[in-house]
Amino acid sequence: MYKTFRKTATVDAKIFEPGDEDGLTTISDEAVPASLRNLISDPETPVPYLTTIESQRHFGLFGKYYVCKGINGERWLVEKDIFEKTYEEVK
Repeated sequence: MYKTFRKTATVDAKIFEPGDEDGLTTISDEAVPASLRNLISDPETPVPYLTTIESQRHFGLFGKYYVCKGINGERWLVEKDIFEKTYEEVK
């Protein structure tokens, strides 16, 4: 049976902007998820990514994702609409 849990940790986050990425690739890169490939019409359009602490690449589009930074400096991307539904700014 599932139990309900509440996240109590805080996270530093900002809108994903040029300069935040670790690198760029194109949609012809097989690692780019189909969900992003479907949003980009030009196959040469650069697709930004972050490299996670597990050495995986998180792909996202500038302005449509938040880049989050964890307590150990690790970074990951969260889709903007999901982030705004699940996180509340701490004042």
